[in-house]
Amino acid sequence: MKTAFLCFFPVIPTNMGSAEVIRSFFLCWPGKKKLFQITHLKDEDRAFTRSFRIFKEKPILKLLVIPFLLISVLRYLKSSKNKIVIIEGPSWIGYSFISLIIIKTFSPNTKIIYHSHSIEYEVRKMASSNIIIFITKILERMVYKYSDIATSVSNIEKKKLKKLYNVHTINLNNGISKRRIKFSKKKILDFDYIIYCGSYKYLPNKFAIDFLVNKVMPKLIKYNSKLKLVLTGGGYNKTKKKFLKNFGIVRKYNLLNLIYNSKAMAVPLDKGTGTRIKIIEALSVGGKVLSTPKGAEGIILHNKINSNLIIARKVDFIKKLKKLINSYSKFKKLKSFHEDYLMENIVSKFLNQKNVKNIIKKN
Repeated sequence: MKTAFLCFFPVIPTNMGSAEVIRSFFLCWPGKKKLFQITHLKDEDRAFTRSFRIFKEKPILKLLVIPFLLISVLRYLKSSKNKIVIIEGPSWIGYSFISLIIIKTFSPNTKIIYHSHSIEYEVRKMASSNIIIFITKILERMVYKYSDIATSVSNIEKKKLKKLYNVHTINLNNGISKRRIKFSKKKILDFDYIIYCGSYKYLPNKFAIDFLVNKVMPKLIKYNSKLKLVLTGGGYNKTKKKFLKNFGIVRKYNLLNLIYNSKAMAVPLDKGTGTRIKIIEALSVGGKVLSTPKGAEGIILHNKINSNLIIARKVDFIKKLKKLINSYSKFKKLKSFHEDYLMENIVSKFLNQKNVKNIIKKN
């Protein structure tokens, strides 16, 4: 079996949650494999990646590069009898549709897995024009319909997709590989802080960050004047505030350290689809998380009473954060949660599902 992972944005270097999911998924996938990516970031080429570089992340540049990317994918798979292409979903669905059609035309025996990270139609409804929303819905329906296997990140998304497109998907949860959660627990910052992880360029993150900066922190610093808000993920370029520490894109081992040593990861999301990988990472390393119900959507906990995930409405956020700031206890990692969201276990479970085994076996 030979597998090509098709990514329309940079996965390596890893600079956002979706890229982290793909990287962990790639690490745990069996057989010969290679990751093909379109990237505007500088990084050394690696033996297991093939990067197509653009000078700026613009849709027109990606469309111009996609034919060359697909030629490279088809060449890579040419010598194999068992060919699989995994199309990674967190980009405009048009890229996935074009790729699916070209691969099916020139290599009809190749099996295509569409790895959905969220429902693109719901993402586009937040900020795009009506024509883009309309086109997205049509193309997304076809991508789900004509892929050999299409996935969803949770039972919630599975039901939504059934209702929206009348398609059957196979759950492939977001998760993190055990090889990606190694870090030092020694505190690297000498002050107390809450943390938010996510790019300000993504609209749900923008709303959440603005809420923390404008509503939450002014009240919390009256309670604790030395408290800081740490932002990671990039994109925030607004006026600096004394309580704000904007670190931009942070390397993995430093990010896990920051999450682990924070008073809490705050996730006051009102919008969004999929499941938040940063919450999964935080819970996997023993960090504390305060989230709205929307932020924690799709995340399953077997032991909610002893969990370090606290779910609260936005109106209760300040009260709950005050309590966490005053707490010096560390929660233990929940073994059941760690096993459920460990990518090694997720991939094994996925590959052992009857529908997946049948398609791969036929291939």
